[in-house]
Amino acid sequence: MNNEVNRGGTMPPIWGHYSESEPDFATCLLYLDCGDEPSRSLALLEHWYDEACRLLLPFVQPPGAPEPWLSLSAFEQHPDGRARRRRPQRWVDGLTEGLYQLSAHWADVDPAAVASELELYVFRFAHQRHIKLQVSVGFEGRPGRLGQVLPALVELTRRVGDVANPSYGEIVINAGTVAPATVLDSVLARPVEDSAQASRGYLRGYEWVTLCPEELLARLGGAAALRDTGAFAEVIPLRYGGAMLRATQSPADYRGDRVRAVFRALAPVLPPGQPRDLPTDLPDQDLSRIVFTDAAYPYGPLDLGPSMPTKNGANPPVSPAQQPVQAMAPQGWGSYGQAGSPAPVRRDF
Repeated sequence: MNNEVNRGGTMPPIWGHYSESEPDFATCLLYLDCGDEPSRSLALLEHWYDEACRLLLPFVQPPGAPEPWLSLSAFEQHPDGRARRRRPQRWVDGLTEGLYQLSAHWADVDPAAVASELELYVFRFAHQRHIKLQVSVGFEGRPGRLGQVLPALVELTRRVGDVANPSYGEIVINAGTVAPATVLDSVLARPVEDSAQASRGYLRGYEWVTLCPEELLARLGGAAALRDTGAFAEVIPLRYGGAMLRATQSPADYRGDRVRAVFRALAPVLPPGQPRDLPTDLPDQDLSRIVFTDAAYPYGPLDLGPSMPTKNGANPPVSPAQQPVQAMAPQGWGSYGQAGSPAPVRRDF
């Protein structure tokens, strides 16, 4: 899926092309701005991989199941801009200073597995200083199992956000991405490099789960002030001063007035500009999680963008992810056990 060189444009959903009967999928994106510090960034990528495997692989490989099929692929960028493909035997073998892209893709071999596939994907962009970390989990032929994986995905975001000091992060459910641009970048026509370089001056988006860096959290008055807005089900402070913001307990509830409430709370640190429909050269996106109002003037009715159209132009069907999902436990859990993994190991980077 991500095994070919990507120039920073649209990334396809994990199942391929959009259809009226696509399976559930979830995507977690974290962005680092320390790609010009190899000793730190490569250690973080190793830690991210280890934590993702610890928390998420049990959903692809149930106890007693054979090893899932794994594909590793890497690209290194030469000084002249050309990319050279490599086939590392282990993830750590792909963590070189010339890293451009690196991916690991597991596909299950057991129909009893909760998830059908898991992919970890790293992409350096914006003059190699910025790094996108993407986790994608698919559920081909497994309807209704998305909710079993979401607590682990949220916990992964918290654990890595706690040590990595990301410049931005988000979890999106059943929605394609245009990473390393965000959907907000796209509707504001913000060049991805400009958005990344300014990510500690403006928040790059707002989703069901959003990771806000320290610099922007301070401008919003801190974690306590965001809790007091009532816009978030959870505001979890992170070690380096940022926070993980979860808008609602269930992603199915993140729509309508809940999106508007998050927009109002975060408007002071969102980039200014009037959102517009996406250009015709980009694939259709569900824009109903974007308020089509200039964040510099967050008043009025706060209309939302259009939902994802179906192929025949009718209203999209209700997917399993839009059904109620069991509310997740607060992040004050003791030992995390959804995937049978131990408590996180604290590391300094």
